[in-house]
Amino acid sequence: MIKKGFTIVELLIVIVVIAILAAISIVAYNGIQTRAENTKTISAVSAWAKALQMYKIDNGSYPSINSCLGAPSTYSNTHSGRCYGDSTNGTWIVNNGFLNALNPYIGSSYPEPSNKDINANASGNQYRGAMYYLNAGAHEIRVSLIGIGSINECPAISGLDTVSSTLSTTESRICRYPLPQ
Repeated sequence: MIKKGFTIVELLIVIVVIAILAAISIVAYNGIQTRAENTKTISAVSAWAKALQMYKIDNGSYPSINSCLGAPSTYSNTHSGRCYGDSTNGTWIVNNGFLNALNPYIGSSYPEPSNKDINANASGNQYRGAMYYLNAGAHEIRVSLIGIGSINECPAISGLDTVSSTLSTTESRICRYPLPQ
């Protein structure tokens, strides 16, 4: 009499093959999520950069108000609405005065960067999304990106050429883009 069925070795081989395929899928999925978050941020920053440059053409200078880039609700999920800094710094929020100044150039549907933390820690420091910043008289946009290991990986963004870098972690970076003077 012949018994039908699978041997334990055959079952183990099938289980190992399924586990390998699952591991490959999970790694690929995580890479896709990271690229999607960064693409969302880069697209939003490009729109904001164009609006800021149009503002400068009409007004002779860039706005004099620091602000996170996005809608008032973009960063509201954590960190008291801040996109940058520590828990004692209330400066880095979406500033309504900034939005009002840019409204004719960007409209009321504000492009929103990713609000995923790239460096949240116990002391309250976090970096996420993007911000418009007046840095010692220069105007720049700081962009928090995931999975960027070196300054050479900071992507080109439409209308913004020069790039430098500040904070970096093993898997993230803030890329700084000065606005054209």
